[in-house]
Amino acid sequence: AADYPAACLALGAAIRTNRREIAADDFFTGLFSTALGEGEIVTEVLLPAPKRAGYAKFPHPASRYALAGVFAAQTAGGVRVAATGAGADGVFRLQEMEAALEKSWGEAALEGARPAAGAMLADLHADREYRAHLVHVMAHRAVAAA
Repeated sequence: AADYPAACLALGAAIRTNRREIAADDFFTGLFSTALGEGEIVTEVLLPAPKRAGYAKFPHPASRYALAGVFAAQTAGGVRVAATGAGADGVFRLQEMEAALEKSWGEAALEGARPAAGAMLADLHADREYRAHLVHVMAHRAVAAA
């Protein structure tokens, strides 16, 4: 249900194709779009093992796609947090949450790191403010799961 983009982005994955290797940060270019060229196909996804990681999503009741899903990971390279299903431009990182969790891993660190509603997707299922709230709640759950 399109949960993998958040995992790829939060873990700093490398996506290999039949032509090249693309960092997850560069692979996802927008809502339903990637950096793949004409005739290029994904052949492998390399996910580094995290020190700890967790994922939580609020699924749409019919499709099970995330209205908001958050993957939080602590790896050898630091803390990364990514959200899927909520952004107007597709999957994205939550850098304010990353900075807060880098200082102190735990749900309490997220209190001052609330995402802005302006960049969220708005549709008939949820408006921007509700999705921003869901991202914050799912981030708490992801950190707790880790």
